[in-house]
Amino acid sequence: MERVNVLVGGYMRPELLRRIAEADSRVHVLNVREAASAERERVPPFRFPEEFERFLPDTDVIFTSRLPAELDKKAPRLRWAQLLSAGVDVVFRGGYQDSRIIFTTASGVHPIPIAEWVVGAMLAMAKRFPEAIQAQKERRYWFYGPRELAGSTVGIIGMGRIGQRIGRLAHALDMRVIGVRRTVTSPTESADGADLVLPPEGLHRLLAESDYVVSALPGTPATERMLGREQFALMKAGSYFINVGRGSTVDEEALLGALQSGRLAGAALDVFATEPLPEDSPLWDAPNLFLTAHVSGATDMYNVRAVDLFVENLRRYVRGEPLMNVYDKERGY
Repeated sequence: MERVNVLVGGYMRPELLRRIAEADSRVHVLNVREAASAERERVPPFRFPEEFERFLPDTDVIFTSRLPAELDKKAPRLRWAQLLSAGVDVVFRGGYQDSRIIFTTASGVHPIPIAEWVVGAMLAMAKRFPEAIQAQKERRYWFYGPRELAGSTVGIIGMGRIGQRIGRLAHALDMRVIGVRRTVTSPTESADGADLVLPPEGLHRLLAESDYVVSALPGTPATERMLGREQFALMKAGSYFINVGRGSTVDEEALLGALQSGRLAGAALDVFATEPLPEDSPLWDAPNLFLTAHVSGATDMYNVRAVDLFVENLRRYVRGEPLMNVYDKERGY
């Protein structure tokens, strides 16, 4: 393989850009100076920097969290796009599902921060920290009865790498772990870091037995509004719901109803059907709802791990070897 021109589609620290450039003698980073000094956008949805589009005609590989419009036309040499996200939302939004371009994801970068966020959310709800913080602001010495996580059951919908990491941390807190995984065909004990892993048709059992239900589902046509009124009705009265997968998997109106009726004791959401969450969304005022702005996967180590993955994939690419985390059109992720 001759020289491989790599375009980095956003800000990257100079030392990380050097690591990319040093992956192989055939690698050439087209915009190394621009990517080191580009302005970082702090709030999604992120845009592809217009000043980088002039490099597209010469680009063979792109490493990015966002994609420009008409990528196929603007980058005729482009063969592979390494995404900075675990999901392929930008592929769907751009209509690139059937593109000639190979897309690979950053799956594997997120398990540590997302699992820590989930445990933090469970602890916050069990110990009622949001209410305690509000009482502190009101100078109200509020005595209340927190719950324990130990001995309770967490049900994880989506037992990929993120779900498995959540399960390991939950076990460390002496919780029982149940999971649902698409590739499992029958109930299996002591698998994937869980006490019990169920096939998709076992979702009703997971919902009925769990004190905390965690969704780590990808956003695909098959998972669209998969968790709705029927599923929330199956959950234990007084249980909690947590979503760190994709907002599109949840019927937010049904979730709101479950919170307002008291069926659910609380919920923690990091993802939403529309992002940023609109100012007029009723979720802002939902009772016992803790929310953050799609930050559960964010960490000061994010770009370091993403570059580790990209460099390994880049070395495979120049050697003509199979890439990791290739987007599967059949699965949708």
